[in-house]
Amino acid sequence: MRKKNVALLLAFVLIALCPACNVEIKDVGKDDDSRLFETIKEKGEDIDIVFESWSTSLFDCFSPDAIIYVGFWIIVFFCITSLLLFFKELVWWIKAGKKNLSSLKNLLPNLASWVFFSGVAIYYLGYAYGGTSENLITLGLRSLLSSFEMFLSKSNLIGIANNCKNNSIYMFFFAFFHAFAVMISMIFAVTCFGKRIKDWIRGIIWNCSFSKPVMHVFWGLNERSILLAKDIYGKTNGSERIVFVDFPQNEDEGKDGQSFSGILGLLSYKINVARQIAGIKYLLLRSSMRPSLVDADSKNFLGNMNIRILGRFMKKASKVNFFVLTNDETANLRASLIMLNSEIGTQISCLYCSAKKTKVTGIQEECQEGRLCLIDDSKEAVMEFAMRKNDKGECMAHPINFVHVNHQFGYVDSQEPFTSLLVGFGATGQNAFRFLYEFSAFPDSKGKKAPVRFLICDNQINAIKGEIYREIPALSELEEKGEIEFCSCNAGTKMFYDKLCNIIDQLNYVMIAVGDDERNLQIAVKLYEYALQYRKNGFRNFKIFVRLYDSGNAYIFEKTIDAYSNYNAPAIEYFGSPKSLYTKKWIIDNEEEIKAELFYKSYCSVAKTECLSGKQRKTEEVNKEETKLLGLRRHYRMSMQDKANCKHCYTKEILLGLRGRADVFKLPVWPIKLNGEISEDVREWYIRLLNVSICEHLRWNASHIMMGYTKLPLHEADSLHISCKEKTKQHLCLMEWDKLYELSDKIDYQEYDYMVVLTTINLYYGNEGR
Repeated sequence: MRKKNVALLLAFVLIALCPACNVEIKDVGKDDDSRLFETIKEKGEDIDIVFESWSTSLFDCFSPDAIIYVGFWIIVFFCITSLLLFFKELVWWIKAGKKNLSSLKNLLPNLASWVFFSGVAIYYLGYAYGGTSENLITLGLRSLLSSFEMFLSKSNLIGIANNCKNNSIYMFFFAFFHAFAVMISMIFAVTCFGKRIKDWIRGIIWNCSFSKPVMHVFWGLNERSILLAKDIYGKTNGSERIVFVDFPQNEDEGKDGQSFSGILGLLSYKINVARQIAGIKYLLLRSSMRPSLVDADSKNFLGNMNIRILGRFMKKASKVNFFVLTNDETANLRASLIMLNSEIGTQISCLYCSAKKTKVTGIQEECQEGRLCLIDDSKEAVMEFAMRKNDKGECMAHPINFVHVNHQFGYVDSQEPFTSLLVGFGATGQNAFRFLYEFSAFPDSKGKKAPVRFLICDNQINAIKGEIYREIPALSELEEKGEIEFCSCNAGTKMFYDKLCNIIDQLNYVMIAVGDDERNLQIAVKLYEYALQYRKNGFRNFKIFVRLYDSGNAYIFEKTIDAYSNYNAPAIEYFGSPKSLYTKKWIIDNEEEIKAELFYKSYCSVAKTECLSGKQRKTEEVNKEETKLLGLRRHYRMSMQDKANCKHCYTKEILLGLRGRADVFKLPVWPIKLNGEISEDVREWYIRLLNVSICEHLRWNASHIMMGYTKLPLHEADSLHISCKEKTKQHLCLMEWDKLYELSDKIDYQEYDYMVVLTTINLYYGNEGR
């Protein structure tokens, strides 16, 4: 159909151009009249000339008059072509049902082309007199320039030939296309500068408003900021204010800001960003300076950034949150600290900064007393993954789902150890290892720790191990016990497949995070097919978890996973997508913190101890140590246990058999007595309570090992009258469950674990059992 249309257009042009073979533009006898216009009129009145011109000599085409005549019809051809293209886009727009102004703007280019070429044709006729009529180049250039000026609301009517100005039809088209050009320019201006105008009006409304809503300020336009801003807007129904501050993402971009393209970028709104943030109301500010480059000693941060208006908006807000979420983590931290120590620092309720949690960044976070919140993508990905539940309320990432549980007595009786393969041991792999080691600590039938095995593969493992061994001193002991094996190889190497071949039947859990989405997915698919080919038990108690770094790749991940699920069995799942991490629920509301606090309050209720606020508790824990740094370490250890316990509730629920039960037996006081006159059902329930208490102690041990703690000798603990020495990271209770009762006559450390189990039941049923 498209080729047919083009052929018809070419035929029309050829027919129109054929008369030009013997054209002689009529001399009308007046220098200020268009000779071409009169010739066109005459030929239009005598159609026979069209057919008579076929017999004219070919060489006559090269006369000046003929060339100018042919030039006019070429312009007409472009007019018709652009008009047809416009109608084609219009028909598509109507059929697509996209009847809105934002999509209508896509029709502007073809419409503007039609108006432009029509303007060239109008001026081409009007300028074809005097000296201009004898030179095609002069005539063409004057017509092009005048047609451009139409869009600037400028008319060159004074230069038009008199016979054209005196013709009503010519003047109608002259006025029509000039008006159309101005209208297109206005639409284009609104498209380019409409956002600026809207922001200016919205800023006036904010300044004049008596209400003081929460305001969120995003420093930088990127995927993380846009995802979080859209989620905040949706969750709050647009009641909270959103502000974006756009600035150069690198030094070269800042230098380009003085160039022509930079000036255009400053004056026009970014179309791609507009599409991504479509549907929410926000205000966009722009600065030519990066916030990390502002002088740290300057007390006029907003002035240096040339966005003083933001200060006025902040005064009109009840709470102000800042977000610095660019990919340059070093610049993020520097910019965050500069902001918090500037003149606007006291007005910032909380500043969320994207940066890895290291010793350096961690101490900076503590020094800000809660005003700085670091967002470590790798850690957040694993924690969100650990707390994620399916429609049935099951935490499918937890190791308890991949072992055989004796539900009668609440322990794990798998014939083989829980076996996990970690491919990639970067930030995500290390956080995943800590989670898996802690949450795979299960009791066996004898009350001991059920065996586990971790195979960690990374070709950079030798460079990584030094730092890991320093952070986790007990790691060498775990290697000697056979719980952990490090393998310096990439996935796909012969060494890797030799190791995989030895464990494939026992393998339960695969975690892939090598830093690249495409590579991650390739490894996941290859391991899936390897397991399909060689695992004797198929995919029972087996799953592959793969990290997704870029939300843009989620579609291909989902389609690949669905394809394998449709043809065989679902055994691949991805996690860590920015779309699942950068949400109001996870970042601002801090779901993990909320659940940890709920667990702490429930524990206080069960243990009948005083429940302190977060600030009071931190102060009390810090004051127990000789220095503030050690006190912060103590508080961190305690708070981490609450966070772990709220996630570990799922494991305890499975072992206790709570899921699906409407009620439980009466909860005994500690110590649990299995003798006496009790029914067999109650006795089994008591054994489950005891085994899950052992499980809690095993989890606590594993958690402290992963935080770098080792065993504190009994004689040292007795001499210092302490159970934990934070300075050397040693704890008295890092031992087996059945040896805890030997530690002290005054403190029953086993009861602490039982209290955690009772807290889990309390949270599950809303009371302390029935």
